[in-house]
Amino acid sequence: MESWLFSVLPFLLWTCCTSQNVCLEPPDIDFGEMISDEKARYLEGDRTQYKCNPGYVLEGTEWITCHGQKWTPAPRCLAPCGITKQQLDAQDLLLPGKRRRSQAIQHNQFLQFLCKEGHVITAPSVRKCIDGHMDLPLCISEMGKNCSHPPTIENGDIITLSQKQYASGSSVEFKCQKYYAMEGENRTFCNNGNWTKVPICLEPCAISLAEMESKKVQVVGQSDEHRFQNLYVQRGTSVELACKPGHAPAANYSPSAFVIRCNGEAIVYPECEEITCNPPKVAHGTFRPRRNIYHGEDLIQIQCDSGFHLADGQNIAECTRNGWSPLPRCSNAAGKCGPPPPIENGDFLGTATSEYMPGAQVQYKCQAFHNMQGNQYVQCVNGHWTDTPTCIAPCIGTEEDMNQNNIRLKWGYSAKLYTVSGDKTEFACKWGFRPDPTSPPFRALCREGKLDYPRCIPLR
Repeated sequence: MESWLFSVLPFLLWTCCTSQNVCLEPPDIDFGEMISDEKARYLEGDRTQYKCNPGYVLEGTEWITCHGQKWTPAPRCLAPCGITKQQLDAQDLLLPGKRRRSQAIQHNQFLQFLCKEGHVITAPSVRKCIDGHMDLPLCISEMGKNCSHPPTIENGDIITLSQKQYASGSSVEFKCQKYYAMEGENRTFCNNGNWTKVPICLEPCAISLAEMESKKVQVVGQSDEHRFQNLYVQRGTSVELACKPGHAPAANYSPSAFVIRCNGEAIVYPECEEITCNPPKVAHGTFRPRRNIYHGEDLIQIQCDSGFHLADGQNIAECTRNGWSPLPRCSNAAGKCGPPPPIENGDFLGTATSEYMPGAQVQYKCQAFHNMQGNQYVQCVNGHWTDTPTCIAPCIGTEEDMNQNNIRLKWGYSAKLYTVSGDKTEFACKWGFRPDPTSPPFRALCREGKLDYPRCIPLR
């Protein structure tokens, strides 16, 4: 019986692990619908199409695809803007051609406004619809009361010539000081004795020289004359940082972390670490200069002993974040290799000899259920073997593991389960149990000897 289970087990594993990935039903979208025919199951590569309700604009792609048990992002339907005749009358506004009527404008479209006679419009007169929202301009009466001196703004100046009195409908223009960004309209209007809303000058972000020094970063493209000064970045813009020479990004810092955007929040600086290398071990050779420790971008010169030559022909190696590049190696001038190196959970085929001629090949094989990564053949090149493969351990599941999680194999039965790394095994709940809402997927992926079991809980 046991021998039968062992012989049929690889077939069961192949059957469950090569079935296609399945996606849940396609997601619903607001103000739109799916127009493709519905299916009972959605398999890897299946596509479905969406459309928006009349007047709405689709943002994104109208097609989504089932990929890796998930759907690619669904589109959005963006709302139109509605302008009513009552709104126009209330604000003394007109449409082009001096018309007054209710109108719908689609997302991302523009509409120009006019004012009734005797009124001045606040700039800009052309407004844009953004997902159902549009700011309307103001119409200011030219027959209203005069205004006194206009209000000042912090970190900004009035650049219009000063007057003692300002007629209703007149305006003054503002400008922010260097590095400050303006929020709002750059003009304020006299409206029947009162000034309309003034703009705000938003404070820039200061990129601290001390912080950059402590994190070992510098500004990309900064000239030498400004290298020792704090840098100011205008609100809404960004600056790119990079590691100082001889340094590399610290762990967990992605390339996006080195683009600093000024958005009014505290600056989060990326961090770089110094690159260091230990003195290399050069069999059958020497190098200079000799030091106890080397830093990033340091160079050494390699010289091989008599009867040996440089494996790659380069006698200069550089200290990099990944070690010495190229790796200093001196090879036998005849180019012969010693015995092939051993690998964990595997071995090479054939009988080992003490010496192999240049160009010789040997083949490696992994133990049962172990997955090979890399080339199964290695070759003797310039006195060295090319990279050996790695044997990745399988996932070994037991009946005890499945009982602890109240699960069973969906297809077949085995007291001990072997799953090759990268393959999937499909489980189901035992009778009287249901899937735990927080359970991992029931098609469990084996990752280098680790299997994340799904979980089931008692029926209630």
